Amino acid sequence: MLAAFLSEWPKIRRRSILLALLVMVGLTALAVGVTLARIQRRALEQQFLIKTDLGLVGTLQPSASLVAVIVLITIAAVLGADWTQGTWRNLLVQEPGRIRLLSGRVLALLVYMVVSTALTIGVGTLVAMLVAPHEGINTAVWWDSTGTRDYLEFLGNLVLAVIGWTIFGTLVAVLVRNPAGAVGAAIAWLLVVEGLVNQVEATVGQYLPGRILSVVLTGGQAAVFNESGASGVSYTSALIIAGLYAVAMAAVAGASFWYRDITA
Repeated sequence: MLAAFLSEWPKIRRRSILLALLVMVGLTALAVGVTLARIQRRALEQQFLIKTDLGLVGTLQPSASLVAVIVLITIAAVLGADWTQGTWRNLLVQEPGRIRLLSGRVLALLVYMVVSTALTIGVGTLVAMLVAPHEGINTAVWWDSTGTRDYLEFLGNLVLAVIGWTIFGTLVAVLVRNPAGAVGAAIAWLLVVEGLVNQVEATVGQYLPGRILSVVLTGGQAAVFNESGASGVSYTSALIIAGLYAVAMAAVAGASFWYRDITA
């Protein structure tokens, strides 16, 4: 598995994967800047919350949700493309252990995504610190003992969500075996399937993978700029369900990769 892990890093330096990092950083910086620049147009409650120790985390949460989706799409596209390019067949000549190969490559992509996410949130934090004073926001409140704890918890939850989205993206790529199809299937699941189920039967919809990972990301609390309020699923329950989802998805992806023929 170590050999597979190390062999993935030259591929990670490809422009397409580095572009995903630039997109994450750029969109996060833009979203944070626009959020703070338009804070006076928000509801009074939101204007108040942004000036408390919840302000920084509340400003970053919408961008973090976008980052999580980009992670899902990137993983699905990268691994899905390897079937159309014949990469898997060539790699299996060097590493016949299919599970070791898949695990090593996914682990390398996961490490890259976690580092990219940390860098992205770091840039978003810097932008927030620069823009907030111009909007009359005292950023010292963001870094008191409670604010710092909330920020660190937010980073930890974001890492957990990235792990979940990485496993989800791996499953989609292994099952679909096509980059465009994998990305389309991932987006369709989040926007169409989960969206429809949540509209028709919200009690069931709140337990679907995307919704559960959103609860993990927000720590089970309502986001500052989320009008819909908190989910009906507690943070502890979401962690347990997300863990079960992760195990099940990893098992299905591993079984599919192990038993299905690789002809390209």
